[in-house]
Amino acid sequence: MPIKQYTKEVRNIFSSALFLLTPLVSNQLLAQPNIQEWNLRSSVQQAVTVSPELKKSIAELGVRQADIKMSSLWQDPEVEFRVDNKMGQDDGRDGYDLTDITISQPIPISRIKYQEDAASASMEAARFSLQFELLKLQNRVSKVFHKLQFESAKLSLAEKQLTLARGLKSQNKSNSHVVRYLTPLEEMRLNIIHEEANQTAGNSEGHYKEALSYFVKFLDLEHDHVTTVSKLLPVEDIPDLAMLTELQNKHVQLSSQHQEVLAANHGIDVARNSQMIDPSISFSWQKDTLSTGREDIYAVMFNIQIPFNDRENIATNKATYKASQQKIELQLLKRELKINLDRSHAHLKHIVEQAEQYKKKVLKPAEKMLELTKMGFSSGELNILSLVDANNTYFEARLTYLELLYQARMELAEVQLYAGQMIKGVQQNLTLENLSLNDVNTHLGGK
Repeated sequence: MPIKQYTKEVRNIFSSALFLLTPLVSNQLLAQPNIQEWNLRSSVQQAVTVSPELKKSIAELGVRQADIKMSSLWQDPEVEFRVDNKMGQDDGRDGYDLTDITISQPIPISRIKYQEDAASASMEAARFSLQFELLKLQNRVSKVFHKLQFESAKLSLAEKQLTLARGLKSQNKSNSHVVRYLTPLEEMRLNIIHEEANQTAGNSEGHYKEALSYFVKFLDLEHDHVTTVSKLLPVEDIPDLAMLTELQNKHVQLSSQHQEVLAANHGIDVARNSQMIDPSISFSWQKDTLSTGREDIYAVMFNIQIPFNDRENIATNKATYKASQQKIELQLLKRELKINLDRSHAHLKHIVEQAEQYKKKVLKPAEKMLELTKMGFSSGELNILSLVDANNTYFEARLTYLELLYQARMELAEVQLYAGQMIKGVQQNLTLENLSLNDVNTHLGGK
């Protein structure tokens, strides 16, 4: 590809990457986002505006673009001046005179083309690496957000448990429909239920505040901008493994490594053509004393290196080994992505099925049992032991179910990472735009 055409392509790529930050960073500087309820998509969008990892990758694109420009440059010409007293001694005039001016220009024969190809491939690798950083950022945000969802759900459940315990105590004291006597042991058991619920609520609140603190710090938010988060829901649709495998073949991490392999292959040609000094042509003006007096002498010289050792083959072999390393790295990457995707998908499927069965066979019956036990206890048909058992069974089942939902969401994030799948709606909002390269320096703190 001609260097001018590729530079134009690089400009579009660089501008596209900048779009991940430019419009959102401007808003970030003005005010924090005013979102009523945070969900995964809005969390990822916010993370994109403040992520130092993405900024670092965009800066790397600038480095690679500079490498492309430098790869096509010729070496600067050299000018040599000589001042001596030779002519003064020859003609008896004494003094020093400018006697020699030589201009030399190295001429790269075939090296530049291979340098341009290697730099272009490295630029493409950096572009895919930027997309992979976005994918990794999505994965990390997903885990942080689902953790916050989980702790929020646990806190809500603990508050419900505490409300129920308080209701039982107040109901016992103000019950005018049923005359019954509670033994001291039963009174003690009611107090234990209340205190356990109180302790659970306090513990859950502490864990929620920890998760919230990490969430707002990671997204560079103020605490008052995160009032509620979306409800932790079960994973309803498990992605098809065949579809994910096909998507994985276009994984941006694989694409980046493909380009690294290509750059390493071009590096072999660069090494083969760079070990000898570039031939150079020189133009010389010299002034000397001849029989007719002081005269101007002009010359053209051509300089070429004569290799006496095996330096070229050694450098080529070194570059070949580096290219082999990149190819092996690509094979390892393919294997690990495949293994991790299959494992995570199988685990996700298992957890989702377990959650469905648990809800149907444990959670629903436990909820019904607690409701019936509360009615039986209020009417005097059941004793306190039955209520304690039903209370513990329901809230333990509810907590276990929440843990299954949380594990499923975390595993889904892993599946999306290994398959190279972006969250629906995020990629569409990160549409490529044409922005000037001057904006890059502005937002990256350059001049």
